[in-house]
Amino acid sequence: MKEFGLIIKLAVAILLIIFFGEWVPEWLQRTFFTISMVLKDTLVFTMPVIVFSLIFACLAGFQKKAPLLILMILVIVVCSNFLFVQLGYISGDFFLPLLGYHTSNAAEKVASSLTELQPFFSIPYPHVIGTDIALLAGIVFGLYGAFFGSERLASWGDTLRKFVQAGLTKVFIPLVPFYVIGFLFKIQHDESLGEMFAGYGPMIGLIVAMQALSTLLFFFKANMGKLRDIKNSLGNVFPSGLVAISTMSSMATLPLTLEGAEANTKNKAVAQIMIPATVNIHHVGDSVAIPILMAVVLATTGIEAMDYGTFLLFSMYYMVAKFGAPSVPGGEVVVLCPILVDHYGFSPTMIGLLTTLYILIDPFITVTNVLCNGALAIFMDKICGRMEAFKGSDEEAMAEAEA
Repeated sequence: MKEFGLIIKLAVAILLIIFFGEWVPEWLQRTFFTISMVLKDTLVFTMPVIVFSLIFACLAGFQKKAPLLILMILVIVVCSNFLFVQLGYISGDFFLPLLGYHTSNAAEKVASSLTELQPFFSIPYPHVIGTDIALLAGIVFGLYGAFFGSERLASWGDTLRKFVQAGLTKVFIPLVPFYVIGFLFKIQHDESLGEMFAGYGPMIGLIVAMQALSTLLFFFKANMGKLRDIKNSLGNVFPSGLVAISTMSSMATLPLTLEGAEANTKNKAVAQIMIPATVNIHHVGDSVAIPILMAVVLATTGIEAMDYGTFLLFSMYYMVAKFGAPSVPGGEVVVLCPILVDHYGFSPTMIGLLTTLYILIDPFITVTNVLCNGALAIFMDKICGRMEAFKGSDEEAMAEAEA
């Protein structure tokens, strides 16, 4: 029950604000919204450091592996993420209008909304460096560390990553309920939170259905369409998927994911390289869910959906941002927020709604991520399971097991 604490808190907050929010004094609503805005502005200000640290640590951590292996893993992960992001966009573009998510439904509400809730104050953080520059710098320094770096450089990257991860886990995540509650009060004040949340069932159903389809497609491809192998491999990774529902963290399920991958590939070397290397960068569940969530948030606030050309550019940002996503509940949205605000006009209210919806369906997202990472290990075993880099690692793993 403890693992579901964040979801339970948010669910309770949503229900309380829906039923009793209009009786909360406006000064208290503004106080919560001020807290949300301060947290949001602080997050945006520190995001370049967060993104650089995580991307640099992720790429520099490959420095022990063969250059060809690094390239293969990165190319396959990026291609997989990209394909499933497109699947999310296409499925949302086709099905959401059929499910009743139209900008026209929100137009009247937006036009007749009350005076908008405003924060008491904001912190004027200076603009030191953009997130896009931090992304580029993280890639450049990370690749340098991967191909030309030393153990010390990789160790620095790992220390930096742990520092950032600890800050997010111990400071930001405990404050997420306050972060979201302020935006919920704003939505309730400006429009109607109850009406906005009443229609999200079809969206959740669409996301879960597309994630299930994506998982089956991944296992079908990884097992060359052999139904018996698909059934067996799904059975081996099922325990990790079950744990992912409650932990909402691919990293927390890593031991079980690794065990399932070893059983599926019969090759410890492949599993021990692939699963840790891709656990924080290969996110099929997020790739499918986020385009649909973005489209729904745009529709419910009366804004036209992104055309495919605009979304294609967003996809490029997203592919790189995935390398900087922290391993915490809602981590993917945390990294995306500055991009959506700076380049695609998302307002604080839209970011608050997007974050809330994301965290509420995070268990389904994490399950998909974990299962598809297990399938990726099978896929990679068939591609490069006989490479010398894997063979050497397999012999070391066997020697360690014997010792």
